Amino acid sequence: MSPAGIGSEVASDVVYQSHVSVDARAGGVKLISLPGESEAVIMGMHGPIAQHYKLAEGAYTPHAATIDFVVGAAAGCMTGTLSRALAQSNIPTGDGRLQVEAYGEIAAEDGVLFIRRIRVVAHLKAEASKREQVDRVIAQYAMKCPVYRSLYKAIEITTELDFQPI
Repeated sequence: MSPAGIGSEVASDVVYQSHVSVDARAGGVKLISLPGESEAVIMGMHGPIAQHYKLAEGAYTPHAATIDFVVGAAAGCMTGTLSRALAQSNIPTGDGRLQVEAYGEIAAEDGVLFIRRIRVVAHLKAEASKREQVDRVIAQYAMKCPVYRSLYKAIEITTELDFQPI
């Protein structure tokens, strides 16, 4: 049984239960042990976030914040999902043809930072004749992404296409 009974009961539709552990360190640093990783991932805070929480320079160790990891997880998962969907439509994405950027718009409410919106920009180099097919894929792929599907009701997540004909 897990501590305090937390996570001890799993609904019958659950396929996988992710288990992470967190080691809180000085300076706002957290070492996060994730499944499949041999080394802990370092999370902390950096300039704009530390400033929001009124922490003086030197009172924290600059690292990507947990909120940045959420934006990164959404972008990473959506990129993989988009790449697979394009490949199924015979649109290659390797060799630098698909590159994605994500912008997490972080707002504050009641003094707490939160992700208001994640804007994903997909830069795709493809044959001009594939444009309509690409547009159809872009319109539908997100709901096949596990992270998007987990977050979209709470966070506005959009995809913009920068189509570059080759």
